[in-house]
Amino acid sequence: MSLSASIAKNTIFHTVGKFSGSLIGLVIIGFLTRYLGTAGYGYYTTVFAYLFFFSTIGDLGLYLVTLNELGKAGANKIKIYSNIFTMRLVSGIFFMVTAGVLIWFFPYPLIVKLGTLVAALSVLCMMVDQITVTVFQEQMQTKFVAIAEIVGKLLTLILTLVLIRLQAGFIYVLWAVVLGLLTHFLINIFFARRLLKFTLAFDFELWQTIFKKSWPVATFMIFSVIYFKADTIILSLYHSATVVGLYGAPYKILEVLIAFPAIFLGLVSPHLARAWSTKNLVDFERIFQKAFDLLSLVVWPLIFGVSILAKPIINFMAGAQFVESAKILPLLILATGIIFIAHLSTFTVVTLNKQKQMMKYYFMAAVAALALYFIFIPRYSYWAAASVTVLVEFFILLTSWRMVKKETHMHINFINNLKALLSSLIMAAAIWLANFSLLPAMLLGILVYLGSSYVLGVWNKNTLKLLMK
Repeated sequence: MSLSASIAKNTIFHTVGKFSGSLIGLVIIGFLTRYLGTAGYGYYTTVFAYLFFFSTIGDLGLYLVTLNELGKAGANKIKIYSNIFTMRLVSGIFFMVTAGVLIWFFPYPLIVKLGTLVAALSVLCMMVDQITVTVFQEQMQTKFVAIAEIVGKLLTLILTLVLIRLQAGFIYVLWAVVLGLLTHFLINIFFARRLLKFTLAFDFELWQTIFKKSWPVATFMIFSVIYFKADTIILSLYHSATVVGLYGAPYKILEVLIAFPAIFLGLVSPHLARAWSTKNLVDFERIFQKAFDLLSLVVWPLIFGVSILAKPIINFMAGAQFVESAKILPLLILATGIIFIAHLSTFTVVTLNKQKQMMKYYFMAAVAALALYFIFIPRYSYWAAASVTVLVEFFILLTSWRMVKKETHMHINFINNLKALLSSLIMAAAIWLANFSLLPAMLLGILVYLGSSYVLGVWNKNTLKLLMK
């Protein structure tokens, strides 16, 4: 099987699993928003935004470094992975304990503080599981990831429905999340060890070598989480839980959608790394171009489709209590589209080993975002949070793309990107003129986009044959 076919097949496996899990997750959120209300969901959003901040610091940059290290020819995969897995486990425990201690110094109600202690267990599972997934990505066996994702989310859904039926409290709802993610993690560990017989390993000399490579990634990830999640935390300090809940509902859509480029680039990165390390610039440019074309085909219809259907989407997902959230969904979906394309350039920066040079831009973005959040969120609430998110993500896209271009001197073809944009505009016009309800409008949009992009030559019968093959 060719490289393109292998990446496509495993992207489909991982995407089906991730998006099936994410769709189940959205169903869970739909039940929770209706059960907890805007204030209760605001508490839920605050808990996970706070923990996400610590989990990103605890990542230590290991995910991207692992993908690149496992992709190198002649690597001792068992030794390298065993030590990285242990590093992630140790850092995860340390930072979740730290988060549990520091939460008591924040001016949150008791229910948020207790909820943080419970939810920290689920976030620890996610942190370690993320490293486990790299085994499947590197060996192109992501069907196991799909199984774990779906089973874990289904268990969470079942437990959530039971707890709602029993009229259980907020803390019990969080325990449903913990048990679902623990199950997800254990399934992945079981299958991963069948592919790679890793164990706990404490080669501190190797730890030091790995950390020298990962700390620049870790640093810019810390900067990135400042502008990615600080908005929710700052919003929770200045505004009510209801306001946080209204922001958290559409923000959840963003979090679900940005899983796709992470999955896709997780599969592409090892091959970019291999091509770059062997100085095969033709393959490097070819892989990068194909990745850019695919992301472009997804980004434009996503931005225009969701923006036009914002109100029915929010009403369907979260319920009538959250209809005000539809006003800020177009801003957040624009940020999502920018993040899609930025993933390609930021992952490539790591492949080029230019993390240190990119760090200054992440620092600038973090400082600017914090300043803007503190200046405008107290007055303009979630409007400021969403607007600053768009601006900062666009800054990261421009700077990372510029760095990749400078280092590789690639010539990127934008023709398919422009064709996808035109097809999306045609799709948006059709949806707007038809004025259908949500599901018919989505179906119409898909048909019009596929048809117009076919006419414009974005895809053809040969493309379908290759995909089926």
